[in-house]
Amino acid sequence: MIKGKKEMVDRDFLQEYCDLVGRIDGEIKKTAELHGGRLQCEPGCSQCCTISSVLPLEAELLRQALVLLDEQVKKKMHAQAAGSPCPLLVDRLCVVYQSRPIICRTHGLPIAYVDDERQAIEVSACPLNFADEYDFDQQELFFIDPFNTELVTLNEEYCTVRGINSMMRVPMQNLLD
Repeated sequence: MIKGKKEMVDRDFLQEYCDLVGRIDGEIKKTAELHGGRLQCEPGCSQCCTISSVLPLEAELLRQALVLLDEQVKKKMHAQAAGSPCPLLVDRLCVVYQSRPIICRTHGLPIAYVDDERQAIEVSACPLNFADEYDFDQQELFFIDPFNTELVTLNEEYCTVRGINSMMRVPMQNLLD
């Protein structure tokens, strides 16, 4: 059933996104616990912090988080942005860590994608945590597809209400403007 325009306008898309993030964070915690001390991710490791763009819905949440930053942090962020793989890093730490996008939350973990065409499970994992030849059991994997599907749908509905092209991504650098 397609939602009516009024119903969609009245929705709290950011809250729905935060609810999705909460569910993802729960699954991340379970996956991380399975791998114990194998995960090398810690504050200051920005090896995976290389995304260049986000969905419009995620960009809105990031903008709201950036507005709340201390002016000194903002100045430092702007000063370091040009030489950083992600403009939201200051001294290799994410200045909006609590509001970071979903992809940033899942980096480092063994992420599983179903490749329907090949009828296979593709796995992506940080090489600092797992060697390329590491053989994962299925229960050790974080299956991202259902969450990505929900994110894409939520973003499309958000963009429809706001008259934004949902196929366009927002460059991370644009968030600094």
